[in-house]
Amino acid sequence: MAIMFTALLASAQTMATSISVVNDAQRMNRASIFLETVMEDLAAQPYANLLAFDGNHLTDRATAATSMYGVDLTVFQAAVDLVQVQAVLRDERTNRELGRATTLRSRR
Repeated sequence: MAIMFTALLASAQTMATSISVVNDAQRMNRASIFLETVMEDLAAQPYANLLAFDGNHLTDRATAATSMYGVDLTVFQAAVDLVQVQAVLRDERTNRELGRATTLRSRR
């Protein structure tokens, strides 16, 4: 009985760990999709509008209180006719940085 109990306990711990890892992967996948969507939306903006996005904080839901993820944007003139856009993805609950994306956009 003791051996069987030990084996079942080990299996239960392994299952709990697996579920936790899968849940973390799903959350990270949703966060990455949100960051990708933000970058695609910025790519659709005209060059002349990009600097207006500097300092914006975008969330994945209507309000920051209900959001899981947020993106902080930094947009600046890197050179003549060249704008750099940096997006930092954060977990809204913990304020932990989850990822970053940077791109350059030229006027031409």
